[in-house]
Amino acid sequence: MTKRLTRRSFLGSAAAIGATLPFIKAGSLPAMAATGDLPGPEEAKINWRQFEGTKLRFLGGLHPASANINKLAPEFEKLTGINLTVEQIAWDAYSQKVQLDLGSQQPQYDMFLCNGGDFDWAYGPSGNLSQVQQFLDDPALTDQAWYDLADVDPKIVTAASWDGVPDHREGTGKPHVIPFMSESFMLAYRDDILQKHNVKAPTTLEELLPAAKAVFDGEGGNLAAFSTRGDTDGGICNAVLINLLPNYGVRDFDDNGNSQLATDASVRVHDILIKQIVKPLGPKSWIGTDWDTARRRFAQGESAMFFDADWFAGLYEDPTQSKVAGKVKYVNFGSADSKYVDYYYFGAAINDHSANKKAAWLAAQYITSKKVMRDSAVNNRLLMPTRFSTFNDAQFGKMVSSWGDGSWLAAAKANLSKWSQAAILPNDQYDQVKTVWAGAVAKMYEGAAAKDALTDAVSQINEIMDRGGYRKG
Repeated sequence: MTKRLTRRSFLGSAAAIGATLPFIKAGSLPAMAATGDLPGPEEAKINWRQFEGTKLRFLGGLHPASANINKLAPEFEKLTGINLTVEQIAWDAYSQKVQLDLGSQQPQYDMFLCNGGDFDWAYGPSGNLSQVQQFLDDPALTDQAWYDLADVDPKIVTAASWDGVPDHREGTGKPHVIPFMSESFMLAYRDDILQKHNVKAPTTLEELLPAAKAVFDGEGGNLAAFSTRGDTDGGICNAVLINLLPNYGVRDFDDNGNSQLATDASVRVHDILIKQIVKPLGPKSWIGTDWDTARRRFAQGESAMFFDADWFAGLYEDPTQSKVAGKVKYVNFGSADSKYVDYYYFGAAINDHSANKKAAWLAAQYITSKKVMRDSAVNNRLLMPTRFSTFNDAQFGKMVSSWGDGSWLAAAKANLSKWSQAAILPNDQYDQVKTVWAGAVAKMYEGAAAKDALTDAVSQINEIMDRGGYRKG
């Protein structure tokens, strides 16, 4: 069975992060030319029909990213003559099916939905996924001037590149996927409710606690003041806590592979978030709440503040699905010093055992091209795009500029240009680590002291890292 690996850790205190990672660059996004539309696939100087008649099979978990590829398949077939069948299944079944198929020399699937380092770092360095550089360098397959890889956020291409060597950071290898969707995090809040109780939108944990208490008390305990996902499979860890810890100087592991979850700063973050905010002031049915359920509950007006993925705003701002459309504002969230958040991504990965790798690259290239990505964002509301050209496109701007009176776009651009970074140490033990960590969070929620729960978790995690050969002492 292929081992599962995941993302590199932050390197120390929040102040040190920017200095040690040169690909963090603050400031404005690159500007696009104001005239003309984005170049469509028909403008690429390649023969899109060179593999006409090929049948490709794509497997993805149940997710808007998979649904979008399914929507693109008919136009792709019209352009290329290649039939692309998209299968979407539950995530548990997806993970099992991927491992089986990538271990076969006669696979069923040519392509898979790559969900961040959890996927491509697991299967790429082991040789199960194709490196995309070979396709980029082939002029029969890629018109590099038209494709314009420099338009894709270099931070996310770096995050998708790792050589599989322990202690090596991302960017040390070549990418196995060009991400077409990213995921960073921000705080969404009901501006009407906060104004009703004269509460300023919080941007730190220290501000969140009194703000949540004021809203909860003001609503007579009838509204959850704050919420986020509470997945027992670890979502609370790798989509929430991992976003907050680096802003308070906490690493997941030190240079010797020792878990840092029981440090004083980590205990404080866990205690405030779980025991002082989520448990007494959050929703009653929090443990086990997955990301999709959590975002839909916020869209139905069941909480005043919600910290999670930036692209969830597409649901909040849709009046056909949301009761809070037009009432939500957004803000970057972290500590007083920084607002660093994890930079997750989705892409179309190519099975290196497939007999149709070149045709599969045409599909991956089509999905990640400029006009197709912009149209996916605007027509299918597939957020967040990874190309600067989409963020600077007039159609995209028209769609999102009114969200939160412009606060969503401001927070999203701040993440893209400054705050977003991959946040987890690459290692092949992360599924086990995440399970232990999530178990400690559940114990805290049920009453255990944060220090006790995390100390026990660190002991178990260090044993896991010992077995994997990652601890040096």
